[in-house]
Amino acid sequence: MSFIIQASCPKFTGLFDSEAESLSDAIESSFPLLTENAVIVWKYVPILLGYKYDISIMIDDILEILEVLRKENSGAKTIHWASNTFAHVWHLSWDSTQLVINADWGSVSGGTGQLLQNSGNVTLTKQSFNSEWKRVLNNLITALSKSGYSEEGLPGMKRLVHEYEAIETEGNIYR
Repeated sequence: MSFIIQASCPKFTGLFDSEAESLSDAIESSFPLLTENAVIVWKYVPILLGYKYDISIMIDDILEILEVLRKENSGAKTIHWASNTFAHVWHLSWDSTQLVINADWGSVSGGTGQLLQNSGNVTLTKQSFNSEWKRVLNNLITALSKSGYSEEGLPGMKRLVHEYEAIETEGNIYR
């Protein structure tokens, strides 16, 4: 497999932040700093993503990618990931079934930058890509719900739940 995601089993805070104005804010408050990370494995190279800061910052882009792959038969999109520990650029292009991701790797923690730079593009089915995110989205929904957030009270949570439900199967690790 050239692209898999281990969602792990992160702890959540169970704390409701009444000042959270966005899905990103609520996710950040729902996870402690010290918990398990999600791990993207890009051509056998692991990349850690913290739920509290990385995924909370990336969530709008993640949902946008999942939506566009589900809705559009073909296209191209460039994502400039905004997290300071995942400050990379992904150039995505797809047709009715296949997705190609060409990444410009910025600074990478863990000394894997050169491996990622040399790894090349990832090609997989659109369904496989979306499936890899299903367990991550499930972790987010669970943490948000256990922290007291709801689809009615949190902007963006309905979109999160909708994209989760639209993904038919779990990723490779969880099948």
